Amino acid sequence: MLFDPSFTDRAVDAGVGTSWQPPVVAVAHYRPADCVLTLPDVSEEVPARASVKWRDDASLDAIVLEQFRHGPLLAADVEAPVSPVDAFQQAFFAWVRRQLPAPLRFLSFRLELCDTNAVMDAIHHQYDNDDFKPRTPLHLGVKCMDEWVHEVGAFAEPLRRAHPLLLHTIFNIVDRVSGKTVLIRTPGWFLCEASCLHWEGDESATDEGVREWLKEFYGEDGDVIDRYLPSELRPLLCPDEIRDPGKIKGRRVRSSVLSDNELRLLRTASTGMVARVCDQLLVLKQLLRKAGKSDCLADGYDAQPIYSGCTFVLAHNERTGELLDDHMNNAFSAGESSEYSRFISFSDTRRGIREQYAQWRLGLRMLHHLDRLMALVVDPN
Repeated sequence: MLFDPSFTDRAVDAGVGTSWQPPVVAVAHYRPADCVLTLPDVSEEVPARASVKWRDDASLDAIVLEQFRHGPLLAADVEAPVSPVDAFQQAFFAWVRRQLPAPLRFLSFRLELCDTNAVMDAIHHQYDNDDFKPRTPLHLGVKCMDEWVHEVGAFAEPLRRAHPLLLHTIFNIVDRVSGKTVLIRTPGWFLCEASCLHWEGDESATDEGVREWLKEFYGEDGDVIDRYLPSELRPLLCPDEIRDPGKIKGRRVRSSVLSDNELRLLRTASTGMVARVCDQLLVLKQLLRKAGKSDCLADGYDAQPIYSGCTFVLAHNERTGELLDDHMNNAFSAGESSEYSRFISFSDTRRGIREQYAQWRLGLRMLHHLDRLMALVVDPN
């Protein structure tokens, strides 16, 4: 846990900081022999050991009590707590484990409990950290620790054969889940990055429309300019079957995303991987409908994460790797990023607590099924 001691006591926290030293060497009086100092007798009544205990934070204990009173936490999950905060930590993460019945294999994701001091330690270097307005002293830190790169690769072909819109549907659902949980870098993210860097932010730019603009950056080097033209770069980052799939003759649904009925029919007509993919897509669509307009795990203070939950693309190639490397280098150089995606203040009202846990439950369930979907479609090679 990241419940930090008070700032006023930081100098003695676990030996951190320098201790006071006298300006000159002390003079030793009444010593009987050279280089030998005598020590005074110490009464046996003087304790041989001491312990330091940080003062209790009454407001923190109070909000913890409210979580037990109005939230889904169970006292049965608590064993020999040493403090109210310890009891809350045990009960909260037991509840999280019930929402995530299996460890996440394809997503870099972790939750941490933080007090306000810990949050400020994590974001103190950010220019806009004044935007963090803690409503309560207890916060949920949503953390991404690494950048894992996954590609569909060879599994794309059986998905294409099953239905021309199945790949588009997969990436569409992943993008929607990403918006309510943690960032997932999909082909759309790479296209957005490239358009901002090379095409004045226009994802639909044409070669002729950006050629003059590219010349301002790269001069008359035709080979370099050709390398960043939309016709060259866009298919490698976000192919049309993902970005803008063609219409299917005889299909009456306007959306390019497969409907629930279409997914059920496809599941019935398919076996193996395709049928299981349809199962996971149906569950994720249902969870997204339940979530509605709520932000789930994407609420609170944006901590400018340097890492995402993962990178998930159709095919990882030199150009996606180049953009990802450039993004990481720029983020490290700017010094504004953190390992946290969000800091969400715990509510201290009955209605707020119940709504919060309901949103978090949906977010965690989405991540669980997203992880299961990736287990089906990510090429292990």
